Amino acid sequence: MKIIPNELDPIRFRKDFTYARQACTFVNAAAGGRHEIARWILDLNSVAYFDQQHMPFFGKHAIGKLVNKLGYGNGPVLIMTDTLIYGVDSVVRYFEERCAPALQMIPRDDSLVPAMNWYRLCTTELDEQTNKYMLGRLLEDGRAFRAVLGQRAPLIERMAWTILFPLLRRWLVNDLRLDANAPEERFSRIQKIFTAASQQLSDGRRYLCGDRITIADLALASAGAPLVLPEEFGGAIPGMRQISQAYRSNVIPLRQTLAGQFIIRLYQQDRPLTIPQSELQATPGPLAGLRQRLSVFLNTRLPGLFSFVQRHFPLLKVPFVPLALATRNSLVVEVLSRDSDFTIEEINSHKMAMQKGAFFLGWDRDNPQFDREREFARSAVRPDDLDTIRKFLRHSCSRVVSANKHYGRIDVAATLCKPVLVQLIGSYFGVVAPSDRLMMEWSRILFYDLFENFFNNRKIHAKAIEAGIARRDWVQQLIVGRLTALNAGHDLPDNLLNRMILQARKSDFEWVDEDVINRNIGGLITGIFETTNKAVVHVLGVLLDRPDVLPGAIAAAVENDMEKMHGYTWEALRFLPVQPGVLRYCENDQVLSADGSREFKVKSKTTLLAMTAAAMFDPAAFPEPRSFDPARVSQNARYMNFGFGLHECFGRYVNTVTIPEFTAAVLRLKGIRRSGGRVGRGVGLPTLGFPNNFVLAFDATGFHQDND
Repeated sequence: MKIIPNELDPIRFRKDFTYARQACTFVNAAAGGRHEIARWILDLNSVAYFDQQHMPFFGKHAIGKLVNKLGYGNGPVLIMTDTLIYGVDSVVRYFEERCAPALQMIPRDDSLVPAMNWYRLCTTELDEQTNKYMLGRLLEDGRAFRAVLGQRAPLIERMAWTILFPLLRRWLVNDLRLDANAPEERFSRIQKIFTAASQQLSDGRRYLCGDRITIADLALASAGAPLVLPEEFGGAIPGMRQISQAYRSNVIPLRQTLAGQFIIRLYQQDRPLTIPQSELQATPGPLAGLRQRLSVFLNTRLPGLFSFVQRHFPLLKVPFVPLALATRNSLVVEVLSRDSDFTIEEINSHKMAMQKGAFFLGWDRDNPQFDREREFARSAVRPDDLDTIRKFLRHSCSRVVSANKHYGRIDVAATLCKPVLVQLIGSYFGVVAPSDRLMMEWSRILFYDLFENFFNNRKIHAKAIEAGIARRDWVQQLIVGRLTALNAGHDLPDNLLNRMILQARKSDFEWVDEDVINRNIGGLITGIFETTNKAVVHVLGVLLDRPDVLPGAIAAAVENDMEKMHGYTWEALRFLPVQPGVLRYCENDQVLSADGSREFKVKSKTTLLAMTAAAMFDPAAFPEPRSFDPARVSQNARYMNFGFGLHECFGRYVNTVTIPEFTAAVLRLKGIRRSGGRVGRGVGLPTLGFPNNFVLAFDATGFHQDND
């Protein structure tokens, strides 16, 4: 086999392509090995995508319109909120630059050259021959052609191939030069490649280049599929009952070869499942757009609202319902300090228990488990952890931002924060995700149900229970696996979950079992994901709306002055908080008097919202509250962005690192600014109030770029 370059081609992309949907769109030909490789990579990385399959001839033009050039080598196309990339090499390279090492398909050892040789052979010679062979055979019968290749194609394309079959058939034959070689000639060339692959596998190796699946295996399986016909093929190939006798006479002997059996096994055992189209969120309609604009408008008015309510309604009692709002700083501090009178178990404990994640932050001081489980969780944390987290985030953010420098845009939520946070949960916390998508879904629904499901929506609560059980079962597998490794004499890598497992073996914690470990690590990671993502989006939105403040924040980011960045981020969150406050329950009649001017009575059986957001606009605690002052942190201002008192968010100190690091990574991009369209707003395409997208533009120079 001829030696070829070891690297993939540069990513091909279009700049400034406007897109606003809840999932990316994958525009592809129903048939074709290169398109199947890209589809396999997307499914391997658990990417949810709208699968836009096209029939032959039409696919070429649909893709050509998107990339501004016509030709069969331009597909497939992956459209995301911050870029549009096209070509199989582009899709592979894009995810290789971002995915976890376990998901990387290009070897980093001596098997690189043979793997890339197989990849190039299969994406050129084998893919061309098998695809043309299949199309040639299917074109012999118009009904079979339409039935196979029109399965998921647009209706207009299926109708065109029905009505204009003779004309389109002639165009396709001429366009692909299908009559240049007879099917048997193509089969002979395909057979030679299968023979070479069989010889490669004849020594009993599991994969083409060793014991680990690589891009070589994906390429052989995807390109060879039209002559093996695996049921699990993601695009469109015929079944055995849909092909002619001549076609079948070639498929059967190839299936019986070592390479043919290898392809079948790859599809059966290694081909990841595609996320069903039914699970994708529909494209937001005009009403969603109006709600988004209203939300953006109201967000800019929050500081005025907070100032107004804390000044005129220190304790606002809602008529006809047992609900009150404490808004003045002194009253909020008193409520959250008197944790025996204003309790939390009635608010969170039941939901946590139903999610199979009872956690000490959902218990009150009089719960005998509170102190010992809190002490157990604290014992796993070390003073140098913040430095570890900072180094991890700085490296991870730099890698993602660098990979996006080609495009001049970055989706802060979808491309940066959420993927890196999943990696942080796996690295520092030790809870490696079964997939990024699942970890994101679990974290979102669990957090929302606990802290923002104020009206106890039953459907959301039911989904949270399902997610909680699924996450518990997954973490239990991790715990059992690590206990097995320990018992076999192996050392465990240093992370929070492993520290808990080791801590449980010490004499002071003999009461700790696997359930205690599972619940506590689960409680810690629940609050780290959506709060951080939303906070970063809010911080950047506030800074970008303040041209007088933004240069100072950019300077702090460029100088890596994280103490100053901390000041900018905490002050920005004061103007646009992640949530307005925290709930507490008042069992008996109580009197609040910390205000000093008067007493405020709270009736028994009242749920009280301690509005930390309003408390941070009280001039008694924050002088000139309407003024943006990043120096307040250094002046020991008592921010309440993550609560206050006994039940203050356990991850508050982690967030003093994560939020400034994410923010600084974005602000270091030259010419950072909002992009146009809905995804450029600070609440871009939200779900359950959490931002899915926030696309920012910046000046990109010195990178390969096609077209516009």
